[in-house]
Formats: sequence, C-alpha cells, structure tokens
Amino acid sequence: MSLWPKKAFVLAAGLGTRLRPLTFGCPKPMLPLWNVPLLERVLAQLESWGVEEIAVNLHWRPETVERHLTSRGGKARVRVSFEPEILGTGGALRPVRDFLSDAPFWMVNADIVASLKPDDLVDAFSSGGGLASAWLEPKKGPRTVEADRKGRITCFRSPTPGVPGTFTFCGVQVVSPRVFEFLPESGFCTIVAAYEGAMRQGLLVDGVVVKGSYWNDAGTPEAYLQIHRDLQDDAAGKAEGERRQNAFFCVSEEASVAPNVTGSMSVVYGASEVLGGSELKRCIIGGGRVGGKLSGVVCVAASEVEDEVCPDAVRALGWQPRKTAAAFLGARGSDRSFWRLYHGEESAIYVRYSLDRPENGRYAGHARLLKEAGLPVPVVKADSPERRFLVMEDWGDCSLQEKMRSRSDAALSLYRPVVAALAALHTHGTLQAEASGIELERPFDEDLYGWEHALFAEQLLQKRFGYEGLPEDVSAELREVSRRLMTSRQVLVHRDFQSSNILFRGKEFAFIDFQGMRLGSAAYDLASLLCDPYVKISSNSREKLLAEYSRCCPVGGEEAVGLFSEGAVQRLVQALGAFGRLASVGQTGFVQYILPALERLLEVSDMCGCGAIGGLSEDLIAREISRQGC
Repeated sequence: MSLWPKKAFVLAAGLGTRLRPLTFGCPKPMLPLWNVPLLERVLAQLESWGVEEIAVNLHWRPETVERHLTSRGGKARVRVSFEPEILGTGGALRPVRDFLSDAPFWMVNADIVASLKPDDLVDAFSSGGGLASAWLEPKKGPRTVEADRKGRITCFRSPTPGVPGTFTFCGVQVVSPRVFEFLPESGFCTIVAAYEGAMRQGLLVDGVVVKGSYWNDAGTPEAYLQIHRDLQDDAAGKAEGERRQNAFFCVSEEASVAPNVTGSMSVVYGASEVLGGSELKRCIIGGGRVGGKLSGVVCVAASEVEDEVCPDAVRALGWQPRKTAAAFLGARGSDRSFWRLYHGEESAIYVRYSLDRPENGRYAGHARLLKEAGLPVPVVKADSPERRFLVMEDWGDCSLQEKMRSRSDAALSLYRPVVAALAALHTHGTLQAEASGIELERPFDEDLYGWEHALFAEQLLQKRFGYEGLPEDVSAELREVSRRLMTSRQVLVHRDFQSSNILFRGKEFAFIDFQGMRLGSAAYDLASLLCDPYVKISSNSREKLLAEYSRCCPVGGEEAVGLFSEGAVQRLVQALGAFGRLASVGQTGFVQYILPALERLLEVSDMCGCGAIGGLSEDLIAREISRQGC
C-alpha cells in the first residue's frame, strides 16, 4: 500500500547565475513561464498530488518570493525558510527538520518544469524500503547517474556521463526522514552527498523512470526559451495576461508591445517596452525599452543590474535607467565586464573595469588619441576614471573573423583597408602618441618577450603536453627572434590586432581592445593579423597584403615586412600560451585554435630559419592531433 506524502520541501534558494542578467532583479523561481512563475507551477503541482503543507527555502531576493506566497491563495499551507548563507540541497533540510521529520516527504527543485504522474515514485518508495525514490530522465540533461537493473542507483557521479544506461537526476524525489542521519550538523551539504553516505552504509536510493513524463531544467536562457516552446500548446489560450502568441511569442500583461511588433521564440515580460516595427528572434526582454531588429538579446532594465555604477553610466548618456535595457556580453580575463545598453533603437557599450591591470584605465585616452590621428576606433561617449567605467559607441558583433566565415573568398577586399589602417596606426598613430606624451604600457623589451616565452612554456608545453620546460635550443632561437624584433624600428603597436578585434558595420570597420598599446615592432601587429589562428588566409593573399602594407608605410614598411616571420613566431608563441591557459581554466572553446596556431608556427619558423622551433612544432602538432582524435 502506497504512503502518499502530505508534506513537501521546495528548493528555491539558488542564485540562478547561469540565467543572469534575468536573475539580477528577479529570483529564478519567480521567472514567468507562459506568465506563471516557475515556483507557482511547482506549488500547484504538489497541491494536485495531495500535498497539504509545503516549506520553501529562500536566499536571493526573498522579498519577491514572499510577496507571491502571501498573495497566492493556494490549497496548501506554505512556510518559508530563509537562508542568510546558502546551505545546499541537503543542508537546507536542517532548518525545517521539525517540520519534515515525522513522515516521508516530497523534495522538489523550484527551477524545473515537470509533467508526470507521481504514482511510480510513491510506489517505488513504499515497496522498496529505501531512503528515497528519485525521478530519473534517460535521454536529456547531463546524465551523470548510474543504476542497476532493478532501478537502484549505484552512482551519482558517473565517470562516463551521457553514455547509454546513464540518467539525469531530475530534482523530484520522495525522501525518508532518515535522511537527517546523513546530514552534517552545520555547513553546506548536497542531498547527493547525503545519499552517497547512506548508500555506503547499505541503504538504497531507488531510481524511477516515469513513462510519458516531461522534464526540463530552466537553468539557461536557451533552456528557458525551449521550455516555452515545449509548453506552447498547453499555454495557448490559457495563460493569464497573455497578449499575443504567434510562432511562440509570449508577452506578459505588464509589458508594453506595439501592435506591429513581430516575434519568434521570444519572451517579453515585466515593465518592458518594445517599439513599433521591431523584430525579435530568440530574445528574452525582462525590462527597459528596446527597438529594431534584435536576435538573441537577453536583457533587463539597467536599474536592476547588480552593478551600482551602471545607472550612473546610463544617466551620463542622458538616458533613464528604468527605460534602458542592459544585456550582459561577458567578462574578460583583463578584469573587465561588458554590457550592451539599449534605449529604444539606440545602443552603446558599457564597460566596467578594475585597475588590477592599469592598462584598463587608459582605454578612453587611447581611443581619443587614435581618433585624433584619424584611425577607425569607437567614439567614447562617457568616461569616469573615478568610478572606473566607460561607455563606447556600439559597433555591433560582426567581426572580421565572422566576415571571413561567410566570405573567405573575399579576403583581399576585406583585409586591404584594414592593412592600410594598420599602416596608419604605425605611422600617424606613432607621431600622435609622441606629440601628446600619452602614457603607454611598457614597450616590448627583453623582459616582455621573455614573459611571452615563459607563458608558452608553462601553459602549453608543461600543462598541456607534459614537457619539463622549454628546450634550450628552442629558447635560444626565441631569444634571437626577440633580439631581431627589438633592434628594428619601434612604432605604436596595438598588441592584439587579430580578426576578433576588428568590427564591421557595413563596409566600415573599427579597432577595439587597444588598451594594451605600446611601442614595439610593426611586424608583431602584422603577424597578429595575417597569421591569426582564428582565420586562415592563403599564402598568396598574405603576400599581396604584405606588399599593400609596405606601399602604405613608406617609412619602415619594408623592414616590418622583412621581419614578418619573426613577428609571427613571437606572436604565435604568445597566442599558444594564452590558449593553453584559457583551456586549463575551463574556456575550452580556445582548444580549437591550438592546432591551427601550431601549424602556422611550423610554417613561419621554417621561413626564418628556426629549425628547433619547427621541430618542436611538428612534435606538438602530432601530440595535439592525437589528443583531439583528429
């Protein structure tokens, strides 16, 4: 006979970091799904299962959740458990022990969307006599759980996740009060850790696959949109406050959307405003005023951004924070964060930085200097060294790298004007910098070149390929390469003049990320552009572009072209060290560029007679091919 739980515990204390910026002002459980909060769907589902009392743990923005719980008027009695510090999915049970300890109870994550009949879970718990019965999904999610043929979970941390026979733990379970025996008296603890402790003592946790069920985790913007799409048929005509639905376009009652707006796979909620004639595709608009053709935009009102300086940056533009939308573009290793601000059809880029790297504070001054020299850089719209922010003209997201993906046959037409502008940087820019006396980063010297060699040795050779260090013959050749570069004419160099740092708007383009400008060999910038691991240029096109540079730079151009291969060796060594470091800290997208960079390094080392570097490159290429299974 099944024992149906009458109490439940709902986990709603998470920070929702993967859903930022949506969760800056709104806790994840309160995000609307077809205009009904995720948490409310969970509570209503539990009530439909006969649950009479529910405890909900809270941490981030608890007042928002409490307001909803106070006004909801559901069948079950609901209490809250506030956590000043997050206790984890297991530790969160301790404060509600007296509430839960007398009988089996439901435990459910507040950020999942589920459709299932609970009978199988209750039956498995009642007949199994174990510690818990947990709902498992055999097809979607990370699938880190292993179970035996009888359905008993044997491992929660599979060494081979995603292989046939693995499952995803869905965050819905029936739990025995005996679980408290396996929780530490204080501190953070996960429910999985408690289960693992119980399993080591011989207790069982049953895994249950429920036929005909639906599960998804609204943990990312992509998943949030996918769930809307999955539930579209159920929501049609039923969601309160839904103003329009066309090929999945969900708009809340509070939002203001002009009648001639079109949307696809998009959600607009809260005090958002979308201007007439706008087109939205795969967007989540959670606040502010937007307009135009938008794709993949996830934004909230600038007044809700978890950055106390952002509203001041918005006001410096003459915009209102509550009427301005802010979309997070990401953080950089140089301790900067980037946001795109929308004010109707206007936009700008907001940059927040620290001075851990002093060069961050020089961007605005460098931009003004380069603009005065006639070089294509974004206009600085606002700048506050005291508050450590700047706002720049928005040049969009179409980089030279992106252009080349779709127009690789047009390399010469795309690169020629960029090469001419680079020549202007090295000539006019150098003269402007000398005349102004502007503070630059330390010039390329023996120490800086040596630092790049050390980065390559430590982050790529040692950490990725297991070398003891930089071979002495390779080290000697690298020192000779840097000597040749140092004895050449020193000009103002960008330092990171690669395809991803050149943005296009129509046929016009602009340089970005030039805060590391310094004096050095022009060959370094030339190599950054024409031996870029991100983009492959034919040797014939490269020779023509080098000739173009020499023509545009009558003073020093031939010398720079003559040192091109040395500049390429140095730049590629630096890039490979950076790729190795980034890959080691979880930014695995850079792994794809290691092999192209090694292949280019082999090519240019042969060109400048660096046999030891060439031999090392060949060995590393073989190792990388084996590592990637190419």
